[in-house]
Amino acid sequence: MTAPHRFAFVTAALTLAVLPSIASAQRLQVPGPDTKRVLVTTFRGDVEGGVKAANEIRDRIQGEYSVRQLMPTSKKDIDSTLVRSGFKVDSALSPNDGKELGKMVRADEIIDGTVQKTSAGYRINARLFLPKDVALSQPLVTNLETNNLGDAAKQIVDEYDRARKQIPDNQACENGIRSNTPAAAIAAARHGIQTYPKATIARLCLASSYASMKATADSAGPWKDSVIAITKTVIDLDKVSILAYKLQIDAYRAVNDTANLVQSLLGYMAADPTNPTVLRGGIVDIVGWGKASTAVPFARDLANENPNDAEMMKLYWLVLRAAKDKEAMKVGPKVIALDTAAADTMYFLRQIQDLAADSAFAEAAKTAAAAVAKFATRTDFLMMKAQNERRTAQLPAAKASLERAVAIDSKVNGVNYLLAQVSSEMGANEDAIRYAKADAAADAANKTRAAALLVSLGKKAYDAANVSKTADDFKKALPFLQASDEIAPSANASFLIGVSAYQAMSQSAELLKTSKSCDDFKAANDLLTLVNIHMPKGGSVDANTAKLILGGAMQFGPFIDGSMKKFCK
Repeated sequence: MTAPHRFAFVTAALTLAVLPSIASAQRLQVPGPDTKRVLVTTFRGDVEGGVKAANEIRDRIQGEYSVRQLMPTSKKDIDSTLVRSGFKVDSALSPNDGKELGKMVRADEIIDGTVQKTSAGYRINARLFLPKDVALSQPLVTNLETNNLGDAAKQIVDEYDRARKQIPDNQACENGIRSNTPAAAIAAARHGIQTYPKATIARLCLASSYASMKATADSAGPWKDSVIAITKTVIDLDKVSILAYKLQIDAYRAVNDTANLVQSLLGYMAADPTNPTVLRGGIVDIVGWGKASTAVPFARDLANENPNDAEMMKLYWLVLRAAKDKEAMKVGPKVIALDTAAADTMYFLRQIQDLAADSAFAEAAKTAAAAVAKFATRTDFLMMKAQNERRTAQLPAAKASLERAVAIDSKVNGVNYLLAQVSSEMGANEDAIRYAKADAAADAANKTRAAALLVSLGKKAYDAANVSKTADDFKKALPFLQASDEIAPSANASFLIGVSAYQAMSQSAELLKTSKSCDDFKAANDLLTLVNIHMPKGGSVDANTAKLILGGAMQFGPFIDGSMKKFCK
């Protein structure tokens, strides 16, 4: 349960009902006009131990203090208030609910804590806090190991007696802050620390006094360093002091100390792990400072504790992505399972990118297909689908996806380029050339890449021909290279055209010696023409090879000319 939800609705109705019981006790015990009242709540944890520990502490306070000085709220009044508020007798309240109960029974101070059963007896934590703010807290015992709750109560009450000495000075300090007299506030807080050296409540007021200077003429002064130093001491005394972390975070922000700021935020989140608002805010800040990996455990805990909360799961997913944690790919589907509306374009883009980056191409293609089904006109999803289909050797599917994208928008950047690649891999060379030309036509800026792609495809065909050593295979390189030269002339394209044409002509030499076909000699003459035109243009790529080829072409020339005159009448 969390305060003030349950108590807030019944406070007014119960106040009058509780007062007669308290008044009767006061008349019986004759408290003084300045008697302070302390509420000791049932300790959380072990049920039997929690009830017994609280009773032992109440009894010891009642036995050691004059009623004119301090009076514990009776168990009868506590139980009566709990029952009227819908709680069971001996309920172990959360700190916030304890605060609300303290207001209802008019407590000035509250002692609460935890008690756990151990093999040796009990482990006990106890603290004092003020009803106006749970964060105004003073540890009394921390991880006290004992097999005797009576002895534990004695230690707690003895420390409580010492800790209370800071409270009047803390009140004077708070008055100084409210009246905008920080010097008076600081002096009062320091006096409180002198009276109780382990004081955290007075130190928190001291830090708050310095922090209040940021809104005054002293804002440029050393208030930040003072706040940091004081809160460090508080945290040494109380590892879960939420207010100390808050003040420290503000000071580290002011001095732009990101490294320590992140550590303070982590401490703040750990100090209040059941507060989703605190955790969410801290996680967002830490991720924003580029420290996402440190926020992952907190985001994971939030998601695990709220498995049906789509926002918590989405936060966890985003933190994992920011941390480049592969777990993000598993968490993503959980997000949209909880909230189908979360399956927006950004979700799909991120999920597909993460899967592809992890080489999970088949899953990436599947996710892209789901995106296409939901956003049918989004060409980027069709492109992503095709790219991942290609990576898994689903070439016909990839080509179909790309052709669908072209049908939606023929000028989508990269679609024709990718179609040229896929077509080539499928052995559809004419389609590859057609799509490369379409890529260049779609945007003049694409000419260089389209031409380079065709050169690479031509070189691949040329390399294969160098293995087979057949004229026909050398000729297969020429359409790619000539198309490249047509789009954007280059020395590389011309050199490969010249070499491929010469090799094709050379491989036909034996055939030409016995041929009487005009067509054979016309084809050879076309190849010779390509050599004579392109080899000079591409000679800079390899001058020695170019020189040899041009020399060989000169020898071929007379033979081809004579044969054409003879057989092409």
